[in-house]
Amino acid sequence: MRRKDAAAWIIAAVTTATLTGVATAQPAPPEPEPAAPPDAPAAPAGVVDPYDASGTPPAAGGVNDASAPPPVPVAPPAPVVAPPPTPRTPPLHVEMPQVISAPSARLLPAGVLYSRSGLDTSGGLSTDWRIGLGDVAEFGLAVSDLIRQRHAPGDAPTRIDGYANAIFKMGIAEDRLFRGQPAIALGFRKSFERAPDAWATRVAELHLVASKRLGSKASVHLGGVFWDAAIKHDGAQVLALHDRSVADQLRAFGGLELEPLPDAKILVDLYWSPEFCFGCVDAERIQLRPLLSWGVRYTVTHWMKLESGVRVPDIASANLLDAQIFGQLVLTDTHLHRAVGGH
Repeated sequence: MRRKDAAAWIIAAVTTATLTGVATAQPAPPEPEPAAPPDAPAAPAGVVDPYDASGTPPAAGGVNDASAPPPVPVAPPAPVVAPPPTPRTPPLHVEMPQVISAPSARLLPAGVLYSRSGLDTSGGLSTDWRIGLGDVAEFGLAVSDLIRQRHAPGDAPTRIDGYANAIFKMGIAEDRLFRGQPAIALGFRKSFERAPDAWATRVAELHLVASKRLGSKASVHLGGVFWDAAIKHDGAQVLALHDRSVADQLRAFGGLELEPLPDAKILVDLYWSPEFCFGCVDAERIQLRPLLSWGVRYTVTHWMKLESGVRVPDIASANLLDAQIFGQLVLTDTHLHRAVGGH
């Protein structure tokens, strides 16, 4: 090799080695720093910043303050539900104190007002007003057309219009003392003095009656009545029924109710009423006459009933020409009963 070529080769080798060492000695370029997160908006006053000074997110409780109570979960609003309708109070069932002409042992509930007004084919008008007292008694005033008169022994009897009387009855409802016990009532009726045509008359009656249901469709009423009556003319001596024997004053009576339909009843009863004879003498002046009645009672609504039927004033005479067809309107009112705490 020539000296010139060798020198060139040496210079090239040295240059290459120098460049290689410089390249190796240079440090690696620094890695770029991660970008800082954007500044969070400032928390409103009274609200704790969810990040503390160290930048650590809050614990599961929501705030780093351990003394702060955990948040109370808010339940979703309950659906609005309309209140159930108030159940309607069923109407009070009121038993009738009368069959037709005969009394029953049924008593009006406390505070219940009862009225019965009637008209018959003889032109007679009658009315009966009562009020229940404590479920054990009732008091009332009535105008009856059942008291009859004759002016002479052979005359046909006629009614004495407007025979007013007061009524009081007390008793015990059915099954009250023991199972199977019938309803029992003791009643008293006393008239005001009636003085037409200078003849003064008055009557009174005491009755004891028992009423018993026979299943759900029938009821029977049995009792006895003790009558008294008095008659006098101006200046004459008073003639009274109690001056005679007890047999002339005491009579048995009864009634039957059948209910073939829920709103209709068939009624039959036998009762007694006094008859005065102004032209008769001694015992003939006052007589007790049997009174047979039959008819139906129709319930229009719980406070109104209609009664209609036939009444024979003296069934012993078998005089059907003297029979009367009657109609009666029965009303009951329970407002006072509920006001005084009845059920």
